[in-house]
Amino acid sequence: MLRLSRPLPPRQRESTIALINVVFLMLVFFLVAGTLAPPLDKEIDLISTATTERSTPPDALFVTSEGELRVEGTTTTAAAFLESLRASGAAEGELEVKLAADRNLPAVRLVEIVGELRQAGAVKISIVTELAAE
Repeated sequence: MLRLSRPLPPRQRESTIALINVVFLMLVFFLVAGTLAPPLDKEIDLISTATTERSTPPDALFVTSEGELRVEGTTTTAAAFLESLRASGAAEGELEVKLAADRNLPAVRLVEIVGELRQAGAVKISIVTELAAE
């Protein structure tokens, strides 16, 4: 009597395409939901405007409602901030300051701070605001 071996069942292929699709969808989700800019100072409520261009101020000078100047959470002065800009490689004629002021800061104090920055050598001063919800 001759014994024949049973045929092996066909081998199922691993489906890596499904795994790649899941990883790709997770990547897209985190790109859309993630934050790419550093967070703003939590004690600062920015001034709201009705129309403005969206941009992030990574190297902004923050002003609290009491008129205190801050950079990355540490207190500074206008002259010290501009000196750090010079040290980071900004040319003397191109010193640009992005000023993110608290909405409760009195306008008189804001004008004083802008004057201090101009006296310290700032050429261009921009006020950072947030877009008001409609």
